[in-house]
Amino acid sequence: MIIKFSASIIVAAIFSTQVSANTVSDANEINRSVNDSIVEAGDMVQILLPAAGYFAAWMHDDLEGAKQLTYSTLSTQLIIHGVKSTVGRKRPNDSSWNSFPSGHTGAAFSGAAFLQSRYGSTWGIPAYAAATFVGVSRIHGNRHYAGDVVAGASIGFLMNQYFVSPYNTDGVYFNAQSTSDGVALGVTITNDALEGNTKTRKSNQFVTTDLRHRIELGIGTNLADSSASAGAADFLDDSDTIDKYQPFSYVNYQYRLESDDYFELEFLPSETRRRGTVTQPFTNDGVAYDKGDEVYTAFRHWMLGSNIYKGIKVTDNFIVDFGLGLYVHMVALDVDNATGGGKYSKTEYWKAMPSGTVKGQYYLTKSVSVIGKAQYHGWESDSYVYGEAGVNYQINSAWDVGIKYGYSQTDLDNTKFKASYESNNMMLTFSNRF
Repeated sequence: MIIKFSASIIVAAIFSTQVSANTVSDANEINRSVNDSIVEAGDMVQILLPAAGYFAAWMHDDLEGAKQLTYSTLSTQLIIHGVKSTVGRKRPNDSSWNSFPSGHTGAAFSGAAFLQSRYGSTWGIPAYAAATFVGVSRIHGNRHYAGDVVAGASIGFLMNQYFVSPYNTDGVYFNAQSTSDGVALGVTITNDALEGNTKTRKSNQFVTTDLRHRIELGIGTNLADSSASAGAADFLDDSDTIDKYQPFSYVNYQYRLESDDYFELEFLPSETRRRGTVTQPFTNDGVAYDKGDEVYTAFRHWMLGSNIYKGIKVTDNFIVDFGLGLYVHMVALDVDNATGGGKYSKTEYWKAMPSGTVKGQYYLTKSVSVIGKAQYHGWESDSYVYGEAGVNYQINSAWDVGIKYGYSQTDLDNTKFKASYESNNMMLTFSNRF
C-alpha cells in the first residue's frame, strides 16, 4: 500500500512538470512542431518507465527500492527544472524558454536506470531501449535539442547512481576486489538469509574496489558566436542568435582496461539558431535566398567518437594519457523564410576523421587536480582542433566534479559545405565511477 501511494505521488509529480506544452509556432519548417504517434508514445513512456519501477518494486516486495526510486526521480526533476529556470533556453519549436535539459528524458532514464541497477539487465535492457525512444521522440517532435536530451538522460542516470543500490536478500553480501591476475569475488550468507523472511529484504550495496566504468556529464555555454564565424555574418544583417549564450552538453563514457589504459566513447552535439535579413544573396542546397529576405537558420555540429588511451604515470602526482581514435562529424545548415516558411533548404555533411589526443592530470592534493587536453581530428582538407584546461575535485573514489574552459577551431573545406569557425566554452563536469 505504501509503495502504491509513493508511485502515485511521483507519477503525478512527473506529469505535472511535463504537460506544460505551450502552443507551438508554425512559422516555418525549422521551428514547426511535429505532433504524431511517435511524440504521443514518448509522452506516455516517460511516465510508464518510473511507474514500471514501482511495479517491479511491488513484485519484489521491495519497499526500500520504492523509496530509492522516489529519491532518485524527484531529485532528477528538481535539478532539471532548476537548470531550466537558470538557463532559459528557447525550445526548438519556439514555444517556451525551458528547453534545457529535457524533463521527459530525465524521467524516462530515472525509471530505466533504476530497473537496471536494482533488478538487473532483464528489466534494464528493454527499459533503456524505451528511455532512448523517449529522447529520440523529443528531438523528432522538435521539443528539444540533442544536447537537452543528453543532459536530461545523464542527470537521471547520475541521480540513480547516487540513490539506488542493487536488490539483494537481507543477509547476502557480495564483494569484489582486484588481484594481480584478475578479480576475486566473494559472497557472505548470514542467518537472516537462511531464515528466508522476504518481508525484511533491504538494500545491500554491491561494494567493489574495481571501479572500471566512468560516466562524465558536461554542461556548458559557448561564449563565441560560432554560426556567425561559420558564414552567417557575411550573408545576414541585423541577425543574432535565438539564445545569446548557447548552452550545450556532452556525455563521456570510459572503461578502464589494464593499469592506467582505458577505452573512451563520447557524444558532443551542439546547435545554434538565429534570425536575420539577407544582405548578400546565397544558395543552400539549390534554394536561392535574395537580398532583403528575412530568414531563420539552424546550424548543427554533432560529434560521436571513440578513443583508446595509454596512460603513463610520469610521477606520483602527474599522469599523461596518449590516445588514438576516430570521430564522425555531422554538420548541417537549415534555412527557411522566418515567417510563413515556403523556402526550406537543408545542407548536411558527414565526415569521419581519425584523432590524436594528449591528456594530462596533475594532483595538487589528494583530491584537487589540474587537468588539460589537446586533441586533433583531420582528414584531407577538413580538420578540428580542440584544447581545454580546468580544475577537478575528487569527492571520493566514485564521484568528482570540475570546471574547465575549452577552445575549438573547425575548418571544413569541401564541395558541399565550406566553413571555418571557433568556439569558446565554459563547462561544469559531474562524474561517477562504478
